[in-house]
Amino acid sequence: MKIGIFGAGALGGFLGAKLAASGEDVHFLARDNKLKAMRLNGLTVKSESLGNVYIPKPQVTDDPEEIGACDVVFFTVKLYQTDEAIAMLSPMVGAGTILISFQNGLTAHEPLMKAFGPEMVLGGVAYTMAYSESPGVIQHLGHWARFIIGRFEPGATARGEAMEEAAPQLRAEAIKDVLVEAGLEAEVSNDIRVEIWKKFAYLAPLSGMAALRRQPLGELLADPDSKKMLEDAIMEVIQVSRSRGLQLDATLKGSIMTMFDAMPPEMGTSALVDMIYGNRLEVPWLSGAVSRFGHEKNVPTPMHDAIATALKPWS
Repeated sequence: MKIGIFGAGALGGFLGAKLAASGEDVHFLARDNKLKAMRLNGLTVKSESLGNVYIPKPQVTDDPEEIGACDVVFFTVKLYQTDEAIAMLSPMVGAGTILISFQNGLTAHEPLMKAFGPEMVLGGVAYTMAYSESPGVIQHLGHWARFIIGRFEPGATARGEAMEEAAPQLRAEAIKDVLVEAGLEAEVSNDIRVEIWKKFAYLAPLSGMAALRRQPLGELLADPDSKKMLEDAIMEVIQVSRSRGLQLDATLKGSIMTMFDAMPPEMGTSALVDMIYGNRLEVPWLSGAVSRFGHEKNVPTPMHDAIATALKPWS
């Protein structure tokens, strides 16, 4: 399967390296230091739980025309880079291409759908802890390497109907199989919206709090005040989700806190890394989104209001 990785950061580099090591035809779209490093030194993933991976000669370029149409493109750029990336994406999209966004946030898929049509887009949720140790070197933490894909309409699969006979009949199940063959945990959801909200319910609070306090998870949980803020922020996401027609149960908060307790205390988030290194944050699409959606439906979101306001200078 010809696979495009649009964005060779921590997630894209990890995913692409695993797929390339399993024998798939993987093409990376990267720029600047990442492009230079991958061409010069290859692509390395360090992982105690999954084993190290080294791709000495990754297929990497900064020119989408050089890659051409792919069977599937995994879209892994930062949310604030979405519009610029979509403007470059067309050469990698053919009649049978599937586009899967593994970006954070609740609406990451919408620009892709607007640009290429909803029939070509699957939603994606990535559960993995990885960060860029340096350009071309990815450090994977813990045991998580789980990916969920699916359509936004229950029971449907991307490109499932009325495809041209000459186009590859790619479906979510086939892409899942490719991920599993690469040693990753993968599944297909009948309604990816629910899975996106479930991840968002822990991601937005943890990202915001970690960046705000400049602390990893263990330190946040050790302080009763920051732990209470985390719990309140999780409940705000659950309440906002209900106002938008999803039925996330209040017990999800307890499940998330139990999950946090089981995670390595040194675990951070990409927002914490970005804050430490002075990079732009994705706050408008995380806590900012909770705040906006809450105000639209008159659902109070004081924790996310405060997080979004405090981190606004870095957004």
